[in-house]
Amino acid sequence: MTNKNRLRDQVFMAVLIGIASILHVIEGLLPPLPVPGAKLGLANTATLIGLRTLGFWPAIGISMARSLIGGLFGGSLFGPAFFMSFGGAIMSALAMGLISKLKKLGTNNIFVSVIGAITHSITQLTIASYLIKHSGLLYYLPLLLGLSTLTGVFIGLVCDKVMAILPAAFCGEQKSRD
Repeated sequence: MTNKNRLRDQVFMAVLIGIASILHVIEGLLPPLPVPGAKLGLANTATLIGLRTLGFWPAIGISMARSLIGGLFGGSLFGPAFFMSFGGAIMSALAMGLISKLKKLGTNNIFVSVIGAITHSITQLTIASYLIKHSGLLYYLPLLLGLSTLTGVFIGLVCDKVMAILPAAFCGEQKSRD
């Protein structure tokens, strides 16, 4: 990789972190969904785009950075909500990265996004159950998984649209980076 390509990738990663951080904070200001604690997962758009264009480790970095920045600006840094968000974001990025390795299904942004959304919800609920020391929250899982599937489809569709309009300089090399 040339210095020019490395610089381009670093700048693109910084832009994705900025976009993800802004979406993370904005989503915290939106009215809640009908299911308590549930969100659309808009910041995961940047993670999935980063995964597709920059690769696995940059996507993990985008998730980590946006959770830290979002927690800082959202006022939840190192509180229970931060740990739930951070854990969910990292596990979601890991799951999306791993599922992307599958030959047929891993190329479908909607499928990968749904897996990420489901993983995010399971992780957050697990962390919440641990923090409040009550496993009764797990009864909430079926409802949360249904909503995660819907939001995952939405985020996957958004990623498809964004990837279609990104310059070829960012999307053209995605196969070689996975």
